[in-house]
This record gives sequence, structure tokens and C-alpha cells, in this order.
Amino acid sequence: MPSPYMLLVAFILCSTALSAQDLAGAAPRDRTALLEEFTAAGCGNCPVAHATADALVTVHGARLVVVGVHGGALAAPNSGQPDFRTTDGAALWQSFDIQFQPQGTVNRQLPQTAEQWAGQVQEVLDDPSPVNLGVASVFDVNTRQLTVQVELYYTGSSATPMDRISVMLTQGSVVAFQQDYANGPHSAYHHRHVLRDHVTPLEGDMVDVTSPGTLVQRTYSTAVPEAWDAVDLRVVAFVRAQDGEVYQAYDIPAVGGISSGMDQGHAPLLGSAFPVPAHEVLFIPVTAAGAGRSVRLCDAQGRLVLEQRAPPNGGTLALDVSSLAPGVYAFGCAGAQMQSVIVR
Repeated sequence: MPSPYMLLVAFILCSTALSAQDLAGAAPRDRTALLEEFTAAGCGNCPVAHATADALVTVHGARLVVVGVHGGALAAPNSGQPDFRTTDGAALWQSFDIQFQPQGTVNRQLPQTAEQWAGQVQEVLDDPSPVNLGVASVFDVNTRQLTVQVELYYTGSSATPMDRISVMLTQGSVVAFQQDYANGPHSAYHHRHVLRDHVTPLEGDMVDVTSPGTLVQRTYSTAVPEAWDAVDLRVVAFVRAQDGEVYQAYDIPAVGGISSGMDQGHAPLLGSAFPVPAHEVLFIPVTAAGAGRSVRLCDAQGRLVLEQRAPPNGGTLALDVSSLAPGVYAFGCAGAQMQSVIVR
């Protein structure tokens, strides 16, 4: 696998359309939404809520981040099954007084049932954000050290004199048992967005200057356990008012991820590619704002290997990667920062 340095070189060389601006950018961006879904493998009503969350991601793309927080009595694993419970997840359950699942909090507001998520997500997306967020991650395959860079730029005044930065790790897809009252139990269910760890303290890292024009840069590091496949891990970062609502959140790959840029209309252009890793075909979600743009795929040395125009009305772009050598690649288009993807 290429070194983090070579991957960063690929980001720089692959597209001359990349902006030289800082991660956060200075132009005001729209608010994004964080859905923390309280769930459990033994919860038979939870698959319907999972489908609701996935449908909302399809609608809102990169403007919605989902985290699955497993907990409660129904989260105790069966024999031979993985344990998705975490200490921080249990603390979140306690702080929101979760008595049953499925429920979810949108931007750290009061918990709601799945039927209420769509309206709540739309409501927060319609609100302005006083701060921009940018995130980038580098994973060292030799030391298994993950380094996350977070940047804030305040375009307005926060609702509180102090804000909080939070960084967590999720796993993209884990195949394990899931109870399902509608369709019967699943022995090989794909659990997505599974919370694995908080890199920052649960309450977040304090930001004590939140006035317009303030630039905040923070770096966080953590060791990734051998049992976790780094390629399948995601970094979720968000900034929120102290003891208040989330302003912006991003979800990026742990291996060489970088938050997507926003165009002049402040809309994301490309979503996160899937599957990870890709074997035959790489699918790249394209929003209406990114419709018709030329999407480029480059290798770790920054050489262009594929280029294809996105659908004229948005949707999903399919790239045939079956002939590519296994490795780390970078994709993007004009107006969007490059993102990394693994081909095997």
C-alpha cells in the first residue's frame, strides 16, 4: 500500500482543479446533520430504522452523517458474534436516557423515533451554520497510527462562547447476526456506521474562541487495533455548541480521507464511493450540483487512470476498475476535493 506521503502527493497532482484553500474554507457553508442511531443486534424493530437512515443518506448525500450506537440489553452479543457495545456508546445512551430502541438524535437534539427523523433532518439542514468544518485523515500502515486533522473557520458567531470538536471512528460494514421481526432473523446482516471508538473525549475538545474570522486547527491521533480493518473504518468529525446542537459534521475514510469541498451554492458534489474496497465496479454518488462534471480517478503517484463524465442529472456514476492494479486511488472533480478509495 502506498505511504501516506504518496497518497497526499496523489491528491495534489491528480487534479489541477483542487483549491489551495484550507480544509474548512472561508465562504459560509450550509449546516449538515448528524444522526446518532441508538440500535442493537437483538432489536427486531431496528432493521426498519436502519433502512430509514440509509434512505435519508440517499436523499441528502454528504450533508447527513449516520452513526450506529449499539447499546442496551438487546446489544449483548450471541455466542460467536461481535460485540458492538462501547464505553462511550453506553455513556451516550445514559446521557440521552435511552429506554428503548430504535431511536435517534439529530444534531444532538432530543431523541426521536425513526418516523420523525426525516422532518428533523430537513429542519436542521435549513438552518445556517456559523462555522465551517474541514477534516483529513492519514493512516500509517506500519505503526497503525491514525492521524486526523480538523479545521474550523468561523464565518459568524456561535450561539455559545465555547464550542466542542468531536472525532469518532465507525466501521462501514460488519457482517453479523441481526434480529428482524418483519423478515425473520438474519445470520449475515450488514451492520453499517457502527460506532467503534471516540478519539476525542466524549464531551469533545473545547474551542474557546468562536467569533467571526477565527481559524482553529487541531490534530488528533489514535492507535487502530489489529482486529479492525483500517480500510473499512470511517472518521466522523463534528463541531457543536457547548452542550448544544451540531453545526457541521463530516464522514471520511480513515485511510487518506478528506472532506469534500463545496461549490458556490454550498452543495456537496460527490458522495463517498462504494463498495470499499472495490473489485469490479466503483460507484460514486453524484449530487445534482455535481451533475455532468468530469470525474477523475488517479493512482497513488497522481497519474490519471480513468476519467468519466457524471450523469447529466446526478445519480450514481459507475467506473469499471476491474483492470486496475490493487492499491489506493484518489477521485474527484472540479470544485470538490479529492477522496481516497481502495481497489483490490
